[in-house]
Amino acid sequence: MNFIKHIRSDETGETLILSLIILAVGCITITPLLNFMSTGVKSTTIFENKVKEAYACDAGIEDAVHKMIKNVPSIQALGDGDSWNYTLPPINGIPVTVNITKKCLLDGLLGSDEYKISQPHSGWVAFEVPPSQVIRNYEENWVEYCCSLDFEYTGGGNRKIESVGVFFAPFPGDADLIGDPYDIDYIPVMTSDDLESIQKRVGTGGFAFIWRWLNNKGPKFNDQDTGSICFKFKVNDADWEYTSNFIWATFKEQDISYITDSQINYWSIQASAGQNTTKAAVFEDESHGGITFLTWGNN
Repeated sequence: MNFIKHIRSDETGETLILSLIILAVGCITITPLLNFMSTGVKSTTIFENKVKEAYACDAGIEDAVHKMIKNVPSIQALGDGDSWNYTLPPINGIPVTVNITKKCLLDGLLGSDEYKISQPHSGWVAFEVPPSQVIRNYEENWVEYCCSLDFEYTGGGNRKIESVGVFFAPFPGDADLIGDPYDIDYIPVMTSDDLESIQKRVGTGGFAFIWRWLNNKGPKFNDQDTGSICFKFKVNDADWEYTSNFIWATFKEQDISYITDSQINYWSIQASAGQNTTKAAVFEDESHGGITFLTWGNN
């Protein structure tokens, strides 16, 4: 305070010195401050553009699902492994390209070298779960299913099975809730001889039990032969019930026979806008009107 009074009362140049100091400090700080403000403005613009792109991609995914629900012809015409590409009008001022690919339900359950989905042999695989064989225990919180996989071969020559599997949907939410199959009976021609493994696998929107025999050692069916695999399994959730199933058998020729009680589809969707890409995996059960998003993420 005394210094300020001294400046006011003594005009000997101190005011000029103080002004120069303030100007110097201002020059030192103003440039970094302006750079910081400029960087902030640029970052905000970039972030806003990224958000617009992400929202546009999400809209593209939702548009694809809407087309699935509406059963548009271009989607209905797709076979396993086929894709359909289309472009939406600009969303948030950004064009959006969408790719829909129909995947095989067996992706992730069987190796691509184990079957040829284009070579199906239908009509000799059946599945049964008698309603009286479904037991629910609410006190201990589990449900038990008694199942039968039935085979009747009416073709010429013979067929040698490599693997048998049954897929159940929906997924109960946790793999630990699913018990292994037990009380398994093999009825001729099905046999446990040379059985390599029984696997429990989590797949697309559900889970599967897979029987595998040693290479070229599986059950052999001649014309008019029949066989079954009967088994039980538990899910530790008394309210769980399967809505769909998919049963298959593969043969040494990589042919496959399968049957399902629903129209089950597995879709891979990709939407791109600007520099952003969003991918989603979708499980669709047409017979029960259900669509489940398995994954949804940005790249």
